[in-house]
Amino acid sequence: MPLFPCRISNLLNLVPACADAAAAIYRRTQGTSFQHSLLRASGPSGVREMKRALLFFTLFALSAPVAAQRTLSLEEAQQIALERNHDLRIATLAQEQASHGKDIVRAQRLPRVDLSAGYTHVSEVGSIDIDVPGLMSRSISFGDGNIYESALTVSMPLFTGFRLDAMQQLQETQHAITGVALEGTRMRVFHTVALMYYRAQLGQRSVSIYDEQLSYLGKQLDVIKALHAQGQVLAYDTLLLSTRAGALRIERANANADTHNAKLQLATLIGLSDDEFVIEETIRGSGSSVLDGDLTSLLQTAYEARHELRIIHHQQSAQSLRIRSEKAAYLPSVNAFASLRYGKPGVDQVSNEWMDYYTAGLSLQWNLWNWGGDKARVEQQKIATRSMDAEEARLKAGIVEQIKRLRNDIHVLRETTALLDAQIAQESLKQNMLRARLEQGLATATEVVDAETALTTVRLRREQNGIARAMKLTELAAAIGDY
Repeated sequence: MPLFPCRISNLLNLVPACADAAAAIYRRTQGTSFQHSLLRASGPSGVREMKRALLFFTLFALSAPVAAQRTLSLEEAQQIALERNHDLRIATLAQEQASHGKDIVRAQRLPRVDLSAGYTHVSEVGSIDIDVPGLMSRSISFGDGNIYESALTVSMPLFTGFRLDAMQQLQETQHAITGVALEGTRMRVFHTVALMYYRAQLGQRSVSIYDEQLSYLGKQLDVIKALHAQGQVLAYDTLLLSTRAGALRIERANANADTHNAKLQLATLIGLSDDEFVIEETIRGSGSSVLDGDLTSLLQTAYEARHELRIIHHQQSAQSLRIRSEKAAYLPSVNAFASLRYGKPGVDQVSNEWMDYYTAGLSLQWNLWNWGGDKARVEQQKIATRSMDAEEARLKAGIVEQIKRLRNDIHVLRETTALLDAQIAQESLKQNMLRARLEQGLATATEVVDAETALTTVRLRREQNGIARAMKLTELAAAIGDY
């Protein structure tokens, strides 16, 4: 919804009134320093300048909220992505297309009605010469060479060797496959948004850490400069801190670039511009419930829920239907038709008049020999079925490896979190002690820089560890087919 429920033009109409009110205040405050600083002339011209300044100020104040960015949570980003993502739109259209494929095959099993009309001119017509003794010879022609014909025909397949039945079930299976593919795309987009969001958060948190350390180094640099002025430290100490600050600025720039790139990828996924939103600072874990089950239950869930395996199962069913369809060539096909016709001369070429009549019949077609072509097509589909069985086994093996690896990674990250927290506390204490010793002239700048570097490194590792754990939990949820 718009930021302002009223029209901008209505707001602009209020600007002159506001300016007049401000000008009245100006007249009552003549002689103040504000008057001399803002207006360089008195009288009506000064009032006009005051109005103009307030006009531009009001317009600026009205336009400022338009550029405001919204804070986008992970849940909101995922919801927006599920509504706007292009891949989901393509998958939805594929499902709609498969739905029409079902209608096409279903129509082939129902009666078909055709209307036809035509005109044909024949250069020669049949005739009979009649010779009667004692009478004049006569000739009877069959028609005049012009044939007009129109027909309303109803036709329907009666038996196709079960081909049409197999094709209809095949299209229904294809529609089910597109539905599973759509759900798989939704899940992939859902988890990819989470991964990109966590990447952006990692870069954002890294930038914050660098900013804190740069602020700390700036204060320490002031202390070092003061000590250097008193002759208590060397110029080298000042140079050392300045060099470390420069290195931190470079690392901060790289982290900022990583944040921007992750945000660009996130914006593409959710269908927004990267300047329309900002992400949250707080890092929240995701998918912790997936760790509640043991390996066997996780694998069972994955075998039932992973869309790749579900698609393979549907494709195996589709292959059975394709084999059934190809075997239909071994059997005859029977079709029935009936036509209501109207034309000239119709079936009475002697009278050569317009007439209506009907035709009806059956047709049978049976291929008796085609040099093994039908058998080869059946064998081809059987080989494709065995290939899908091998693909299913490969997918299951990959799922087992993926889930085991992710569980191991999450276990390691969980253990290292406590270790890193303890290390951060130790490094912070060490840094505070060295800072106090430096102010007393009992520590060197090198020791301070080393302590700052160690603290920054372990803090970054802690942030990376937390983000990595959230990302691994997201990957594990995706691996078992869970949101």
